[in-house]
Amino acid sequence: MEIIRTQSHEKLELRLRGRLDASWADHLGKAIDDDIRAGSHRIELNFAQVDYLSSAGLRLILKYYKQLKAVQGRLAITQPSAGAFTILKMAGFAEMMITAAPPVVPAPAGAEPVRVEKRGATFQVFNQAPGAQLQCTLIGQPGKFFNGGFQAADCVSVALPSGTFGLGLGAFGSGFDDCRERFGEFVAVAGTAATLPTDGSSVPDFVVTEEAFVPELKVLYALVGKGQFAQMLRFDAKAGGIGLGDLVDAALEISVAAAAGLAILTETAGLVGAALRRSPGRADATSPLAFPGVRDWLSFTTERTTERNLALIAGIASREPPAQVAPFVRRIAPGACAHGHFHAALFPYRPVQRGELHLDQAIGALLGADRAQTLLHLLADDRQFEGVGQSEFMRGACWIGPIAEFLAQST
Repeated sequence: MEIIRTQSHEKLELRLRGRLDASWADHLGKAIDDDIRAGSHRIELNFAQVDYLSSAGLRLILKYYKQLKAVQGRLAITQPSAGAFTILKMAGFAEMMITAAPPVVPAPAGAEPVRVEKRGATFQVFNQAPGAQLQCTLIGQPGKFFNGGFQAADCVSVALPSGTFGLGLGAFGSGFDDCRERFGEFVAVAGTAATLPTDGSSVPDFVVTEEAFVPELKVLYALVGKGQFAQMLRFDAKAGGIGLGDLVDAALEISVAAAAGLAILTETAGLVGAALRRSPGRADATSPLAFPGVRDWLSFTTERTTERNLALIAGIASREPPAQVAPFVRRIAPGACAHGHFHAALFPYRPVQRGELHLDQAIGALLGADRAQTLLHLLADDRQFEGVGQSEFMRGACWIGPIAEFLAQST
């Protein structure tokens, strides 16, 4: 099958020539998939020179029709040949798909977001809760992780309902003894929390708020934010991807914040991070970073991984961390202005809807469609020769709110 692409503003036309049967469905699927990942959400398939479709072709078209519809995009079929039209009509696709993609409706006057060019990306700024500020609670002593010093007295119960976000080391369970073999990375956003148990299952567990049932974790240490995010930033990397350090620095500059909490939903270009293999709450816990035992304790990404994924990230960043915050953060990347701490939950790839998004709705739609595949503590690998750099992203949405105060909660 021959495919010719023509771009017109926000619409991409694929002119097809040949048979859309099982032998060519994967070829077309890869082409559409690549275009969606490149940012095209309005795609027209010109069927003027397509004379036959099999069930494999029909299923492929329906798959991407539903995927784009879910993010307010559109897949349409135009100018079908007589043979293609007959098959589409018999399959019940004609009324649904044979139409020109609707024109893009311009936003009402005054509703256009501010556009900013920073650090190799284009940002659109939506002020969703002007003046809103966050409160961040610091729980526990993360330094105990490095000497295997966590005990039952360090375990704290933390509820994470809607209106909060959090990250740290924790587990779902009834107490320290119940969780001691499962403590691992967790991330929580908008009434949803996910953990990566260290009991050997390697399968993320999660809880989504349902009426009075809210996520509650037993944590060894954590950063927990509360309040509304003031702004939502849509970002689109110009080439290759924008690094986590540049993304966070740009977000702090746009929000004019010295310290901020962030939630990010993004299409990844590659992630760099680590995850625990063993629980730091185990009775035989020792220093996780001691060589050669570090290999048993931690799983590192030795090369940038998951290039085609969707990531949900939460964390905090500070230009000049106060003394009480310093143990919880590290410089995000070489050359970055900010220090921070970020955890990511990885999901199967799906495009992030364009335009303004509201956090609760975006996370609800994500968790309603997919489950997290794994969790990572994001870090930068800046070793001179072997280092693989930092996490990079193609496009997505970043909710950010200035942190008004840090509160320390002892265990």
